[in-house]
Amino acid sequence: MTYVFDQDGFYVRVADRTLDNLPWLYKTRRKGHFLCLRLTELATGLDPGTYAKLTQTPIRDGLLRLRFPRFLADVLSSTAVFGVKQILGALPYGHLSTTLKVMIPLVCPDLAVCPARAEVLKTYGSPALADKLKTIATGTG
Repeated sequence: MTYVFDQDGFYVRVADRTLDNLPWLYKTRRKGHFLCLRLTELATGLDPGTYAKLTQTPIRDGLLRLRFPRFLADVLSSTAVFGVKQILGALPYGHLSTTLKVMIPLVCPDLAVCPARAEVLKTYGSPALADKLKTIATGTG
């Protein structure tokens, strides 16, 4: 789990970039938990079939077609996040879904009352999560 909460690590950098680009509306809706709910919705709603159809699409365009908010598509498609991957197919489906779920406690204003808390606990309770997080953070998978 140190990969998630490392201040200089991959996940904190992604969360910080997301918060830096967060539209005002996201900060005020649902008592500040609108982003938490949106990340949960995007992660659980990713359809492998639709994702597969978009594999040759540039990352940003693919994310927008998957109904990602523009600010989040911009953050996730930047080379600082997943490197120089040019097309969505270069970013494994599971990596994107896991990254979205793992980001929730990093962007949440108050996890104790977060409406996405159950999904966060389920994600962090996964025994295989540590290896998967390391793979994503180091870009080896």
